[in-house]
Amino acid sequence: MSTGPIPLTIIGGFLGSGKTSLVNHILDQAEGARIAVLVNDFGALNIDAKLIVAVEGETISLANGCVCCTIRDDLLSEVVKLAAREPRPERIVIETSGVSRPVAVAETFLTPAVQALATLEALVAVLDAELTVDPTAGYADLAFDQIKTADLVVINKCDLAGSDALPALKTAVRQIVPRARLWETSFGRVPLDLLFAGPQASAERAEPTGPMLPHAAFGSWVYRDRAAWRFSALQAAIEALPKEIYRAKGFLRLALPDKPWGELQMTGRRSWLRLRPRPSEVTENELLFIGSANATSEEEITRIFDAASREGEQIGDQGHQVADLRSLSLILD
Repeated sequence: MSTGPIPLTIIGGFLGSGKTSLVNHILDQAEGARIAVLVNDFGALNIDAKLIVAVEGETISLANGCVCCTIRDDLLSEVVKLAAREPRPERIVIETSGVSRPVAVAETFLTPAVQALATLEALVAVLDAELTVDPTAGYADLAFDQIKTADLVVINKCDLAGSDALPALKTAVRQIVPRARLWETSFGRVPLDLLFAGPQASAERAEPTGPMLPHAAFGSWVYRDRAAWRFSALQAAIEALPKEIYRAKGFLRLALPDKPWGELQMTGRRSWLRLRPRPSEVTENELLFIGSANATSEEEITRIFDAASREGEQIGDQGHQVADLRSLSLILD
């Protein structure tokens, strides 16, 4: 039986922003991964009939190994039920109501007892690019309020908004949530490698699916070194990355005597470090970064990380206190 917390992603956004399109895209691109999706109503999901193999009450089982459940009562109890399934889902995605505050849903999973069951990896907020920039849209304030705690903001329907309107929208978003990562797209198409930290994820698999807008193309970069990293230095390096870098993942040697290696994952502005033994195939520190094309270069990433490492050696960790758990959470197994 599988053990350990299940990775959890929460998708929020105003009515009509494209949350369901994003969920449909996730299910379509699951490629054998067992993903459980909790939604408010099945009626909004455009699940291809050929994928449905069974309907049991509030649960739809899909041929690709995924499962969709309707949230009728307590959200936490539904997650407990999913965790008890065998085989368990490899990941849980929650689509919140279009008029809810996603942070309120996230708070359900921030207590230590619940984190042993499901680990919140990212809060994703979807914005309708066309309607949000309309000054006559009376709900714009609510739509913007829903992104205040987002790690990754997906600006959707860019094909309808037009390229002239996007710079103003991006400026507004960065004023509201300056440390969030931004992804521009249409039809809810976001590469799963940017959303999830699945073990099979790699730069080679991170390919746009279907017709994407030219400005949504992305690239990847690798950083390698042999330093022993302090928590404060690693946090400083992560916070210094360009906002157009959406995902980072890899393994690092740490300045710790008992658990000297860690697995780093970053989605949007949320990152976590899990202390773990060194994988046999890992011989040096190696991090992979994925983001918008031309967002950075390996030389720039090297400069950022090398500078943070040097400063960390001078300052130390002062008891390994991490000031902002949102930018770097520590998971102790």
